[in-house]
Amino acid sequence: MLTGKVATIAGIVVFSLVIWEMASSLVEGYLNRRDLNGDVVQQTGRATTLLTIARKTLLIVLTVFSSLMVLSELGVNIGPLLAGAGVLGLAVGFGSQALVQDIITGVFILLEDQIAVGDVVNVGDKAGLVEAVSLRTVRLRDVSGTVHTIPYSTIKTVSNLTKEFSFSVFEVGVAYREDVDEVIEVLREVGADLQLDETYGPLILEPLDVLGLDKFADSAVVIKARLKTRPVKQWYVGREFNRRMKKKFDELGIEIPFPHTTVYFGENKGGGAPPAFLQMGAQVSALAAAEQSATGEAQAG
Repeated sequence: MLTGKVATIAGIVVFSLVIWEMASSLVEGYLNRRDLNGDVVQQTGRATTLLTIARKTLLIVLTVFSSLMVLSELGVNIGPLLAGAGVLGLAVGFGSQALVQDIITGVFILLEDQIAVGDVVNVGDKAGLVEAVSLRTVRLRDVSGTVHTIPYSTIKTVSNLTKEFSFSVFEVGVAYREDVDEVIEVLREVGADLQLDETYGPLILEPLDVLGLDKFADSAVVIKARLKTRPVKQWYVGREFNRRMKKKFDELGIEIPFPHTTVYFGENKGGGAPPAFLQMGAQVSALAAAEQSATGEAQAG
């Protein structure tokens, strides 16, 4: 009798372990598939997220059911346990409505593919890279390395910055004296050169889209443009575009204005302003030294 129970318990444990190992191996195999060249096939964030959650859920289900079956084989009446679990679950449901809301909201967010591991999102007043998701919370890591764990029930709006593709948006300010059409052509040349680059070219999905003259600022006219890139690569590509644009503008003498002040010393009736001559500090010092020297020579003479 005892031998039979031990064999049954061992069979339950072994069966649960086999199911777990098979499911875990299938998930790992799918997530780490390789192509004909031996390279790992990149999976979508949604597939990674859902498979990871499914594996965790399976582990919980197997643990609970195998534990109940083992207790039943040991002669423990699991009926009261199941009834107590039902009552406890009902009490938890009434007492932890936020927890239930977290789970229900999380299910819809995951099924609608609003958030996936690897996305960069804005959730309320927090923003960062999605490192992990569960049925109750999403975990973000921001650019400073701070980790934010956010319950789904507190989420009102999700802004996904890297869904399928991204845009690097540029607001290029140039001096009013510059020819806007010429500046636009220069921007297109910089974008075309960047698209031919071995490192950055594969990350760019479309040529530079120049939206045109966007606005007149206090000291500049602002031209807006954007580059369509692969997800999460908009900042990497945008920084390189800015570097090349600055070098090209310096080479061609295109002025990127900076805040400055023009002072007028009154106006006459014709609208003209009297000139104001300024001298740099080093020049003033040199002139003062020369005047002092001349005065000394005159006194000596």
